[in-house]
Amino acid sequence: MNRALSNITDINSLKRETKLESDRGEVLRVAAQGGDLHTILNMLCEKSEAYNPAMQSSVLLLNEKQSTLHPIASVSLPQSYCDALEGVTIGVGVGSCGTAAYTKKRVIVEDINTHPYWAQYKGLALGAGLQACWSEPIIGADHRVFGTFAMYFDTPKKPSQDDIEFIEASANLAAVIFENDQARQKLVDANHKLSQTVDERNEQLQAANIELSHFLKQQAIDNRHTVNSEKAVTTRMLIMGVAHEINTPLGIALTATSYSNDLVEKFIAHINEGKLTKLNALKSLQGISDSLSLASDNLGRTSGLISKFKEIDSSISADLEQSFNMDDFLKELEHEVSASTKGCRLKFEADEGITCHSRISLLQVFNHLVENSVVHGFDGKGGVISIHVTKGETGLHINYQDDGKGLTEEQRVQVFEPFFSTQRTSGNIGLGLNVVNNIICNVFKGEMNIIDSPVGLRYHIHFP
Repeated sequence: MNRALSNITDINSLKRETKLESDRGEVLRVAAQGGDLHTILNMLCEKSEAYNPAMQSSVLLLNEKQSTLHPIASVSLPQSYCDALEGVTIGVGVGSCGTAAYTKKRVIVEDINTHPYWAQYKGLALGAGLQACWSEPIIGADHRVFGTFAMYFDTPKKPSQDDIEFIEASANLAAVIFENDQARQKLVDANHKLSQTVDERNEQLQAANIELSHFLKQQAIDNRHTVNSEKAVTTRMLIMGVAHEINTPLGIALTATSYSNDLVEKFIAHINEGKLTKLNALKSLQGISDSLSLASDNLGRTSGLISKFKEIDSSISADLEQSFNMDDFLKELEHEVSASTKGCRLKFEADEGITCHSRISLLQVFNHLVENSVVHGFDGKGGVISIHVTKGETGLHINYQDDGKGLTEEQRVQVFEPFFSTQRTSGNIGLGLNVVNNIICNVFKGEMNIIDSPVGLRYHIHFP
């Protein structure tokens, strides 16, 4: 009896494998006949889901220049979920596919609800009824990453060895499809170029060289003018901003001091005239005390503003401390900012063995970013702040993200400018991100960019 059941199981398994190979052969035939890339990849997803009905699959296309993912094929995933993935920038911790495309390695997430890679996006997935996601990078023969092939499930799920072999084979088949499409496009382009005569090409080249020469000369002149103009405008804005911010507390302090002098003169006059009573004395002394306190508070505010302005010159905070371990640093940072981020969830992670320099400067950077998330992103309410630090071939990569309200397009253009703040009425003068950007550029010789994200605000920081 057991042998008979085993034979039936073997026969069913053989039928499924035979059907799978037949379906893959059909996909390859359509690709060889020059079918549309989108149609072929949709067929691959359809055949995959026919083999495993419990699965939903998708293919995301990688834009190498922009480092962004774009849905290109899916037959059963909700359209709203696919639309939300449009233009997501790859990186560690950006779901399964964003991480797989960035690391060029398979990513298995058995439970989306608990895995750190889905911390910022699990709401999208769970809302679409997805609880597990396995993603395989689609890598060509020249090690180019074309995108990712993903398998989703509506319950938490751990892959079997057959599942691993299936997703790997599906991604390899997708790579063949991409390379075939690429080769076909190259052939079309080559045939088009061959249709041009040698004389036409030479004439075009000469004209282009002349035009390029004129353009480069003019661009060099324009760049010099632009740089000088920008420096003048920036300096003028900074001077005007400093004057405006300091003038208000200084004016209040001067007024309070003048009022105190008037009270002192009246007090002395009352003494000389013999009109000083206990009530008048107490009233005058209280007025003097209040005025001096007001003057002291505003002078203290002025001093604080001057300290803020000094931070703009990031070379002041460029400490030459010995290198330190990034993982230990992030643990200390998490402990330090926990008091000011009550109600927020902090997820700070770094790859093992990463070291960095200028500890005080980096601490200043993260303190400003965390404060900015709490005050501007969450409006003082709770949220999630994530920091992922990785080391690549070109240096250190820091992915900072919160799930707050984000920025408008207009705000994104101005966010690194001095004195720009979305909370001016709350006493924020708008120097935090300008200071952060100066430190990253001048102390670490790096760069900081705002990255498109479907949730909250995301920065990518790179140190060479």
